[in-house]
Amino acid sequence: RDMARTKIPTAREVMQAKVETIAVDAELEEAVRMLLGKGLSGAPVVDSEGALRGVLSEHDCILVLTRAISEGWPGGLVESHMTTEIETVPPTEDIFSISSRFARGQHRRLIVVEKDRPIGLISRRDLLRALESMEQELTRSKGKTTYELIGERHNALD
Repeated sequence: RDMARTKIPTAREVMQAKVETIAVDAELEEAVRMLLGKGLSGAPVVDSEGALRGVLSEHDCILVLTRAISEGWPGGLVESHMTTEIETVPPTEDIFSISSRFARGQHRRLIVVEKDRPIGLISRRDLLRALESMEQELTRSKGKTTYELIGERHNALD
């Protein structure tokens, strides 16, 4: 495989550039309802300057909703319920490095941050898409189609 000629995509090229954020001083109930309404499992939490302060994750939302059912909505602001230990990625990081972060298995998505601000998100699916298109490009440059390679693999297995 000729990796030398193949450009390795970066976070900026594979990320989803539209990022829904939550204000650090938003009411918790409103923030959780907004996430649910938009079908999001979590979102970056930012301060008034737009700088990343945390994440309101799916895990955080499950805890909040469980508590809402048993005891009523916990009052307060997002700030007191968000996760502050977050792994971020610079826009220049390549997909192999990102892949090894996902391989450690703690994250469903990574936040792409530039100058302290969230500029994108990368999900496992975004990464898979990028890896697959890179694999297809390498295969094409080698002159065999994915279909031919699958055929060869089947023959090898028979």
